[in-house]
Amino acid sequence: MMTYRCLQMIALAATLGCAGLPAGALAGGAKQVDEPEPAASPPGYMIVIGTNVDSARMGPYARATIPLLLEYGGRLLFISEEHAAEVLEGPAFTSSVRVFEFPSLQHARDFYYSERYQREAIPLREGLGTLNVIVSDAFVPDPRWLPAGD
Repeated sequence: MMTYRCLQMIALAATLGCAGLPAGALAGGAKQVDEPEPAASPPGYMIVIGTNVDSARMGPYARATIPLLLEYGGRLLFISEEHAAEVLEGPAFTSSVRVFEFPSLQHARDFYYSERYQREAIPLREGLGTLNVIVSDAFVPDPRWLPAGD
């Protein structure tokens, strides 16, 4: 029987387009359940796509942003630098990507629209590249949707 945590990791990997999960990603703390545990709200994700970003000058922005991310329950899931992603299908993709997970979509929105982020952090990255910031909630499939034996 798959654990609910395992299903969450598979859904996350599929949503993010990961080819596989890192060794040990599913280990530890998983609880065997027949049905998913009810959650107050699904996690929220912030995807930041950067183009022509001057990484060498982003230090002050990062130092101002990290404490705010933590305050709103955000955590970095992965980073891909510009020109580092391998395109398997579609047009060339040369941008950087950062994906953050928050306890809910509202937490991600609250972080982005917080007065401190808007006033203290965003001005530190102005003129250092173009960022597209996208937020979305998560989708965790019902384990009953999986074929028997998975």
